[in-house]
Amino acid sequence: MEPIEANGLEFIPISSGSSWLGSDKGGWIYASQRPRYEVRLPSYYIMKKPLTRGQVARLLDEDEAPDEPDEPMTGLTINEIHALREAIESNLEEESLDVRLPSFPEWNHASEQIELNPGIVEILSDAAATSHRGGMMDGRPRPIETNGPLQHHRLAVEMHPRKSGTFATSNIPVDRPLPNTVFRFVLSPPRTEPPRRVPKSADVLGNLRTEIIWTTLLGIIPSFLIPVIRGFGTYAIDGWANLLFGGLVAGFVTGAIWRPRRPSISYEEGVQESEDSLAASVSQ
Repeated sequence: MEPIEANGLEFIPISSGSSWLGSDKGGWIYASQRPRYEVRLPSYYIMKKPLTRGQVARLLDEDEAPDEPDEPMTGLTINEIHALREAIESNLEEESLDVRLPSFPEWNHASEQIELNPGIVEILSDAAATSHRGGMMDGRPRPIETNGPLQHHRLAVEMHPRKSGTFATSNIPVDRPLPNTVFRFVLSPPRTEPPRRVPKSADVLGNLRTEIIWTTLLGIIPSFLIPVIRGFGTYAIDGWANLLFGGLVAGFVTGAIWRPRRPSISYEEGVQESEDSLAASVSQ
């Protein structure tokens, strides 16, 4: 695969492949990063750098050259980004490829080959979500499935200001200008087959059973054993309510940072969009 140029923008090729997204850590502070799941991507093209001020001016046929034309263009709304996408698409020779912002799987798969500036926030095409439940397993963008305020939010990647290559995902509003937000485009083959998604439901009973077991082992039992070991055995009976409450609190605290790892979801374990109503529960 060779690089592609469209409207003066260079897109570098990214080979097809499989990658894993998310975390399988069990603590509840990792809930937004679960479940860990496999994504299988076709080959596609992505801009090595975010769009610059000069490139945006050229795409919009502006007469005057902007100040600092090589600096990344920041603070555009999603409607302005769509206008730029249409400008690229109208002159694209490769009609078999879609022009859009990258999905998170595409961005992550290409992250070692593209330029990542520290401290920037890059807008992606995925709809905002609270976890990976319902995520797309073929790399296509996650669709907007809400009519609430989150319909005006998109997933974004926030780069660490000092640690190179370190990033976190967040949901940001895209209906108004925000400082320090940049974007780049991909040329990606359209997905015509029914989407394969991470199951939307979790094994609630299994998760509850795990939580009861570990709260008992790490919180309640030690709470009662401590006064017995220290020679205050009668307090284990007389003060059982206080000890039970203390054990529950200790169990909650341990649950925040540690629980057994949760199952990862392979591509084959995903469900077709039409089968969502029949999807089996998979532990979050």
